[in-house]
Amino acid sequence: MKNYQESNSLKESLEILKRYKNDVSKEDYEDIKGIIGNHAIENTYMNELDIIALVKQSVYGLSADEIIAEYKEKGYVDYERK
Repeated sequence: MKNYQESNSLKESLEILKRYKNDVSKEDYEDIKGIIGNHAIENTYMNELDIIALVKQSVYGLSADEIIAEYKEKGYVDYERK
């Protein structure tokens, strides 16, 4: 299984997202940033695996169910950069 970075703060989650900034449109980046912020309000910080799932939804138009199925099959969500 791949090692994905965990996050313990909003700042760490946003730093992870920055790595994928060029993979999504500016609008999608801001949307994902908002989702991360909304989770952080509840003290739930998105880790790299969570963020990759959001990026895959944006880039490939996958549904949450498709991403969950991939996770169950592989034990992680695979993402190859453009």
